[in-house]
Parts: sequence; structure tokens; C-alpha cells
Amino acid sequence: MTGGVEALLVLYEALSPDEREAAYERISGRRAAERGAEETELARNLRSLRRVAEVVGRTPSVDDYRLVSKRLHAAGEDVQHFAALYRHFRHSWALAREALEMSEGSSARRVEARLRSRRLGKVVRYPEADLRETMARAVEHYGRPPSVAEYKWWRERQIELAGAEGREHPNIPSDSCYRSRWKTWEAALLHLGYTPDQVALRLEQRSQVFNSNADPYLPDDLPVAALAGAEEGSPVSLPLSQEEAERVRACFEAMPRRTRYVLTVRLGLGVPQQRLRDAAEPLALHLTRIHQLQLYALDALLHAASGGRRVTRPGLRTDIIEGLRRMASEQPGLAA
Repeated sequence: MTGGVEALLVLYEALSPDEREAAYERISGRRAAERGAEETELARNLRSLRRVAEVVGRTPSVDDYRLVSKRLHAAGEDVQHFAALYRHFRHSWALAREALEMSEGSSARRVEARLRSRRLGKVVRYPEADLRETMARAVEHYGRPPSVAEYKWWRERQIELAGAEGREHPNIPSDSCYRSRWKTWEAALLHLGYTPDQVALRLEQRSQVFNSNADPYLPDDLPVAALAGAEEGSPVSLPLSQEEAERVRACFEAMPRRTRYVLTVRLGLGVPQQRLRDAAEPLALHLTRIHQLQLYALDALLHAASGGRRVTRPGLRTDIIEGLRRMASEQPGLAA
């Protein structure tokens, strides 16, 4: 609550029972009058939109409404000026067009009710305490401050879980609430008390590649390749040495299921290769996030194959990808 609301409640508590009843009636009457004015304005705007649509023969664009409304107004018709109409629809022409479509066969009161229902429960500005508590829950989930993509994923899962359990919408602030208040995600994390070292963890490639916190929430039927061994005498012919192949296989198997899934479908390990969009859909992640995981995972495999050396032999990354495909193609199926 804002300071004004709190002050109003304090004054209300100080009133006698009769005065409280009178105050409630006055406030209710004022609110009803305001709602009536809003609905009257909406009806006038919808009538103006329909009139312009009738003239142009289609749903009007911004330019259509500007030009036609001026001509109609000059001809003496009661048509709302563009600036007033645009302001009523919160400077969103898409919302104005949607309201016009809703008005076909519906009253202005019903259109207003539908538009108002979308705004119910929406918090205009979260108190800092709520932002801090929500971030603490996300940090507890990941064991460190999350990246923007990770926070979005965690938030979406909390909302989905609440819906599945029949609970009310949890109303968790989006990442934009943090970034709009503190300009950047990093600045928000620092302001909330996390150290620079903790904040930097979200950018570490290894922590993202080997983060297994998401695994319990993944679909059970995701394809994940199982790799054949690279023992001497194995029928699998690889572009890697036996030592390199064993390091790659050990590193791959140490990765969480989400990372192995990304490599499986993006590299075509025993399955057809998938586009970023198709690979991202089951994880509910952005395409760039899938691309990052793929690159970071390949970097981790390159690091393992070279024994941790900074300088690697030419072509090792390409050989790792081909080696993974050959080791996976020898398998009769995919791991669960």
C-alpha cells in the first residue's frame, strides 16, 4: 500500500461507526460516478472508431483515424479527437483496435469489463521487500544469483506450478521490474546485497553447463544420447585418440540431463538434428539460451579433451563433434 492509502485507513479507523458508514457510502458513490464517466468515454471512443471504420471500409490505422476524424469533425459530426482517444487506450493503438473488435455485438460496459479484468491483480510497482524476497527464493533454487534467462525460467515454472495445484496466480515480479528500477540486472543483484563474486557466478560457463537444478523439471521423454566406450579394439572408428575420446565421454556423462539433451538434438547424436526453435520448446527457454548452452558445453568438452590445456591441436573441436556422433550412432537406443 502507498502512504496515502495507509493514511486513509488510519483516519477511517478513528471514525465512529455511523461516520464510517457515511464515509463508505460517499466513497462508493464517487467510485461509481468515476466508473460511469469512464464507460461513457469508452462508448464515445468506440462510436468514433466505428464511424471512421465505416468511412474507410476497414479497421482504421492510426493515419486513417487522424485524417478521417478531422474531416468528420469539420463536417460537424461528434467524433472524438485522436489525442483524446489515443490517451484513453493508454497510448496503444493495438488496444483500441482490439476494443473495436470486442464491441461488435457487445455493449461498451461489457468491453470495459473485459479490458478491466486483464488489469486485476497486476502490481504497478512492487515494494523493494517483495523484490528482495522473490530474488532470495530464486537464489535458493539455483544456489547462486541467477541470470536473466534463468530467472525467467524459474518464474514461469512457479506460475505453472501454482496453476497445476489450483492455487491463485503467485504474482511474481518479472525481470523487467528489477531492470527498470536499477537499470541493469547486475546492478539489481548488487543492490540486493549479493557480492560481486556471487553476481559473477551467473556468467561462468561451467556453472551454466553443469547446473543440474533444472533436471527435475524437464519432460521425461527428452532424447539424451548414450555414448559407446573407446576401448582398444572397439569397432567405433573415431577422429580422436583413445585418451581424448575417454575424456570427452566422461565429461559428457558428467553433464546434467538438460545439457546432454541440448547437445544430443543440436549435434544430431543418434537423432535427427533440430533447429534452435525446436530444441528450445520443451525447455521453455529462449533460442539464445539454447545456443549459449551448446557453445559452453562444447567448450567444456574441448577443455576436457585437451587435458585442461589452453592451446589445443587444430581441428579438435570439429573432431569432438564428429566423435560424439560416431559414439552415439553405435548405441541401440537413447538414455532416459
